[in-house]
Amino acid sequence: MFLLTQFPFAADDETETTLTDYLPEHFDMPPAEWWEELTGATEDPWNGYTYVHRLNETVTFFAEFHIYQTVYFFNDTYLGNTGGNFHLSLLTWKELQMIIDKDQTDPSLLFFLLLPLAVGSQSERPEIEAAIAMRLHEMALELSTDQLTAITRFLCSHLIFDEEEKNIFEHIPDVGLAINRNHSERNRQNREEDLIGVNQVINSATL
Repeated sequence: MFLLTQFPFAADDETETTLTDYLPEHFDMPPAEWWEELTGATEDPWNGYTYVHRLNETVTFFAEFHIYQTVYFFNDTYLGNTGGNFHLSLLTWKELQMIIDKDQTDPSLLFFLLLPLAVGSQSERPEIEAAIAMRLHEMALELSTDQLTAITRFLCSHLIFDEEEKNIFEHIPDVGLAINRNHSERNRQNREEDLIGVNQVINSATL
């Protein structure tokens, strides 16, 4: 259930509800002691848990669980965070699928850990909805049909923005992919050397 709290863009405009509002209204959330053990009691010094997952021979994924945010890395390359100054919107849907498809350990867990970093397009919506629903079924959650539908809709809204131009990655020669989302380490306004570094490690993660 904790992993579903890591999606700051997940919202339902019709009901004016966010996923972080929806979850405690419909599910028993972990107790404070569990959260403290995961994130640590303080930020300075921080003594929370770091999830480590080797994707292949050259890239390892790290997720640091802090009190107010989760911070993501491929090796020592910063990918983003879910905090107040969140930086996400990094991976294309295809890149995410390439990483997950190669995982032989716990692909559904890895899927939900990386999903906050992903971007989808309107044309990919049916595939994304089906993949999210399938992965939710594989997690240890007992969801009613209505809950499954609602959570899938929330998560899709995190990946796919209404403004389609913000869902499109552009390939910049000699640099790689960039996107028109400010809260992204792949923002096309970032320095070229930074974009190159992020693109290189993401490309390596998909191999």
